[in-house]
Amino acid sequence: MDSIIEKSRNINMDFTEDIIEFYHENQSYFDSFDNIKEIETIEEIILVKQKYCEALENKAHYKETTVVLKHIFILLTKIKNKSQKYDSYFERALFYQGLVLARQERYSQSNHKFKELLIIDPLNETYRSWYQSNKSKIFDRRLSLSKSIVLIATVFTTLFGNYVFGHLNFQITLFVFVLLIATYSFPYLYRKIGTNN
Repeated sequence: MDSIIEKSRNINMDFTEDIIEFYHENQSYFDSFDNIKEIETIEEIILVKQKYCEALENKAHYKETTVVLKHIFILLTKIKNKSQKYDSYFERALFYQGLVLARQERYSQSNHKFKELLIIDPLNETYRSWYQSNKSKIFDRRLSLSKSIVLIATVFTTLFGNYVFGHLNFQITLFVFVLLIATYSFPYLYRKIGTNN
């Protein structure tokens, strides 16, 4: 077991293929961490798993990255308040968790992670950029849904308004039409105001 940790120190952790190959060769060791108690060994395993996460993310293997991140958080509980590396390892794992959730288009969940990260480091521009990007995508998704609903309502009132609404048809059709214009104009106005501020 110690020899695997020694080998990990000699692996070039910056090369995606090297870290993936090394991890796969020794996966049974890295995934059997329940009985490991030594803080230094746990730190080494976390480091390897974090580099493996980075390599997987580079290859867009997000499901596997999620599984490895769960392992990392289990390991982190073992070194909490016992290791000086805990804070930096926790922050890094949280970042990859947020990043992978965003890649999977789970923007709200991702932003929960980036909110936590911005509490840890409020000046970090990468965290803020991901947070703002997620907010924009959440906004775009909600706007897209609103556009679809208003468009369906417009078609419905145009085709069936006289039969369904009777003498109120004109007022309802006008209201739906105003909603349609507002919904489609809002993104343009929002971005223009945002650019001017």
